[in-house]
Amino acid sequence: MQLHLRKVKKSSIPHSQKYTSDFDSVILIVIWNSLGFFFVDFIMVYMINQVMSASGVALGLFPAFLTFGGLISSLFIGYLTDHVSKQKLVMIGSFGRGLSYFGLYTSIILQSLPGIYTSSFLLGFGAMLFWVPLDTLISEKSSKHHRSSAFGRRRFALGIGQVIGTIVGFSIFGLASYFTPDNVFLIFLAIPIFGLANFYAGIRFSLVVDEKQKFTYSNEKDNEDDDSEISGITSTERSSNHYVLGLALLFFALILGAINIGIYRPFILPIVFTNMNEPPALISWFYLPATIVGTLIAPKLGVMADKVNPYIAISVSAIIGGILTWIIVFFTTNIWILSILLIFDTTIMLTSGFVFMNFLSRVSIKHRGKFFGLTTTFDSIGMIIGPILGGIVYDLNSTTPFLISIFVEWLLIPFFIIGIWILNPQVVESLENEKSK
Repeated sequence: MQLHLRKVKKSSIPHSQKYTSDFDSVILIVIWNSLGFFFVDFIMVYMINQVMSASGVALGLFPAFLTFGGLISSLFIGYLTDHVSKQKLVMIGSFGRGLSYFGLYTSIILQSLPGIYTSSFLLGFGAMLFWVPLDTLISEKSSKHHRSSAFGRRRFALGIGQVIGTIVGFSIFGLASYFTPDNVFLIFLAIPIFGLANFYAGIRFSLVVDEKQKFTYSNEKDNEDDDSEISGITSTERSSNHYVLGLALLFFALILGAINIGIYRPFILPIVFTNMNEPPALISWFYLPATIVGTLIAPKLGVMADKVNPYIAISVSAIIGGILTWIIVFFTTNIWILSILLIFDTTIMLTSGFVFMNFLSRVSIKHRGKFFGLTTTFDSIGMIIGPILGGIVYDLNSTTPFLISIFVEWLLIPFFIIGIWILNPQVVESLENEKSK
């Protein structure tokens, strides 16, 4: 009985011991900002690949321009996040994203590839102005012991927004296509609606969130990490060659990993369109369960990621992820099986992502914004190069991008593992189990 009571007590940790009082308001903005994620991405691939019958390179340029916009803003957003109001940056990013949705809406109606590329660039530019300061605020407003859970809640909110946006978007798209098939203004009306949602989110965030309110620890020992970095006690250790080497390995793996993702991700839908031989609108609904399940279990995955060994999490996720990609591309012709495989793939990807975000957020407190910005920069570079390379390879052979991706994904495991192993003893916010190693 005593053991049972202890378990209950440990699992019911009060909100105040994990997050600040305004943490929920920080997370809520993600729902409003993510309404158009799935719908817009799907519509763009459908328009470029199916309606416009453009080449693989033309399709790859859409995510490349999107990421290029993020790369430009990521070059300075890390510095701004550490020196300017994060609240204002999030609001500016929300407004920028909202305007870009109106640009995409106009470009779709005109079937203008240059307009789509320009709008996607602006969307990516605004996205980094939004996500980097928001991720920094999430880190500042959560306990280091529940940091993965915090990012899990962010992913939960993102998934909720995607589900709502997908239902709204495809309902408008389907009904308008059926009753007024020639009225493109109504068919794609969800996109400017999502733009207005971004405007509302930015305004609301600036009114209800207090960026000066940060999580404080009741245990003095937990605060030692913060004091040690600010007072400069660890400056010598943190400038060591080992520290630089660990960061170099992680960021090298990040950029190659991003290139790898860009090589295959934009071309999954065209492959699915070919393999399934089903209407694109129907396929979109079978993509939705992966988002819904990922949404429902994201907080639980975050809790698990707080406890799981990072070496095992990253290794297993990479191996299984490659196997799932192989099965989806080369063996899946049933739409129900596709949906199930996507659920497993999403679950694995989310867990490893939470583990990595947790670790990265604890490497530095003073320069946390810069690290998030630098991570975004490397990720952006990879996601610009990847889709273009993938488009070139896809035009030669539609399955080759996926073969390359599987091989590279497995090849990168040692870089992540060694990088984390080198940095682990030197992180500023060390967890108890890490200190004992």
